[in-house]
Amino acid sequence: MQAAPERPPLPESLLTESATDVDAESAGEMEWEANLATVGARAGGARATLTSVEVEWRVLRELGVRLEPGYTRLLETGGGGARDLFGVGGSVALGLFHDYPRDEHVQLELSGRTPEAGNAVVFEPGEPELPFALDVVSAVRRGRWTLRLTAGAEAGGEFAHAPLHTDMALLRPFTNDERFGFFGVEVRADWARAAPLVVAPDLASVMAPLGLPLALSIALPVNVGAERTQTSYGLFVRLMVLTSREE
Repeated sequence: MQAAPERPPLPESLLTESATDVDAESAGEMEWEANLATVGARAGGARATLTSVEVEWRVLRELGVRLEPGYTRLLETGGGGARDLFGVGGSVALGLFHDYPRDEHVQLELSGRTPEAGNAVVFEPGEPELPFALDVVSAVRRGRWTLRLTAGAEAGGEFAHAPLHTDMALLRPFTNDERFGFFGVEVRADWARAAPLVVAPDLASVMAPLGLPLALSIALPVNVGAERTQTSYGLFVRLMVLTSREE
């Protein structure tokens, strides 16, 4: 297997992130994240606040796991009262291909979550509509641009069009040395949803140059074409503790 040259890690999309780093170079890396999202409907008053804590662990060089317990506070349409939803999601990732000189990578991921954390009630912009998914995740960097593509199949419930989804993200760092973060846009087409298309601009600010091993990231997802009374747009915020590789 090729030895990984000295290189900054690939920028990672915020909503459609991989289970563990698609360009991981060694075992043992652990990553901690706290996520907060608020989503709303264009009419009817439906709103939800979603919080989760996420841990990613690269068990072996080509094997990683992710665990994400979460809590959702939902205010239903028409003043129907508030609901509390608890759930947990997780993934297993298997590295399939690395070309470090060309910065090309492919990873296979199997993910699942408890039904209570599903999107049947709340629009979760980065999650598949159905509880289980099998994805092929790829990423390539050319110059200062990183392109990430995903194709996946879903299972575990009813779907609107087909139990399939695709993701695309185009990301670019602020500076040549890639130390201060990145910006870009990501798009998901989840055909299990009645309105498949989700678009989100991304912005990630890395605080390591200021002496803090943290990254603060923001995305603004919109579920294009969703019904006016369904939660379909919002704000996503992530605080991540950086590993030594990412600083």
